[in-house]
Amino acid sequence: MEIFTELGEKYDKLLRENLIASEQITVSPATEQLYTVFEGVKRNIVCLEEGTCSCEKFQMDELPCPHAWAVLKNQQLKPGQYCSFYYKKDKLLRTYEFPVNPMPDESLWVIPIEVMEDVVLPPKGRRKAGRPRKERLRHASEKEFKRAFSCSFVMPYVELSIAGNWEMGDLVSLYDLE
Repeated sequence: MEIFTELGEKYDKLLRENLIASEQITVSPATEQLYTVFEGVKRNIVCLEEGTCSCEKFQMDELPCPHAWAVLKNQQLKPGQYCSFYYKKDKLLRTYEFPVNPMPDESLWVIPIEVMEDVVLPPKGRRKAGRPRKERLRHASEKEFKRAFSCSFVMPYVELSIAGNWEMGDLVSLYDLE
């Protein structure tokens, strides 16, 4: 599939790379606007109307990611309208339309008196030397607890199993209470 867009060269190349990456992706429509995209065992959700993908590349780059490309190909749509207007050649050229004058020598600067009188102090405290930790150190009394489920349907089972009072009759009575 040949891409003919009015994007700049760099962004056209990114689009082509995303097109190639989308070759192994399958698409199934979830609703009229949402599409479920499968890439091997990974699953992503794409909404062309809002310009979003669960991988978040579509929103960040404002260019169709491989998942969005798969949906565009599936729906036989062109990528141009899903790209940010900032990447179009005419907008890129207009960026440099006005001249930017270089700053004069520092001795020629006119600085207001109130700015000259402001005293800027260095920040209080010091950072520790070395690379910062990715996670905080846990105290020995803190247990590692990973929550496997978060839906309300499963939580009564988890709470009962943690307490050690788990019996099938208890589970049925929980639903009788609701």
